[in-house]
Amino acid sequence: MLKKLIAILFLNILFVSNVNAGYGSGELKLSDNAVYAFQKYIEGKKGKPEKFFISMDGKTSHWWYCPYPKCTPMGDTQEAKKCSKRAGGVECKTFAVRRSIKWNNGVDKKALKIKFTSKDSIQDIKDKLTQLGFYGTSNVKEKSKPKTSNYIKKKYSLKDERPIALQWEGYSDLIAGTIKFDEKNYQGTLKLPLPNNDGTCNGSYTLQEGGNGVWQMTCTNNKGASGTLKWDGSGGVTGIGRDYKNKKLKFTVSKKS
Repeated sequence: MLKKLIAILFLNILFVSNVNAGYGSGELKLSDNAVYAFQKYIEGKKGKPEKFFISMDGKTSHWWYCPYPKCTPMGDTQEAKKCSKRAGGVECKTFAVRRSIKWNNGVDKKALKIKFTSKDSIQDIKDKLTQLGFYGTSNVKEKSKPKTSNYIKKKYSLKDERPIALQWEGYSDLIAGTIKFDEKNYQGTLKLPLPNNDGTCNGSYTLQEGGNGVWQMTCTNNKGASGTLKWDGSGGVTGIGRDYKNKKLKFTVSKKS
């Protein structure tokens, strides 16, 4: 009887270990396709999201959900192999369990207090993933705190609008207009109207020490882009990036007059 009890306990421990094994670690950047897949996963329209897997190159995803009130936990190994097969042999690891990211990329997720919900828009998800270092070119460090510099001041807010000149591959003419922004404590939102009634772009940006930053935006004409930016002490900003079709962008925002 004692031997049987020990065997059962051993099998339970082995099963639990297999279920929770396989969390990914290291630097990871999700492709746009993977981000859209993650949105579908956390929406949970067909059932409760259970696990989301991603290939080590961030391009291929695989997930499963529970269509019933309660499901038996599934091990990572079998599902990771399915993901790897879809990825052409690239190894896959667990990225999220339910709506909680388990991938360890060195960022202190608890300190950032970022949560994903079924109501998050694609832009909400991109913004959160960028802050967590899984999308765009964010270089957030583990348990790092923003440092002051000549460009950044602690606990501040700023609302303004400035002239912007934007070159976007696919548009024959230079896009000249006014960009509105709302900035608070190293992060902000932006709004940019496109010419010829072609729509409006809304997005966000995150500032880093030393005059660098990252940005991303989505537009009402089904376009979107992301990239990096550089600002100087006088308030002028330059940026570069690419849109969803890999077309190049570059822009200049005038300094405050």
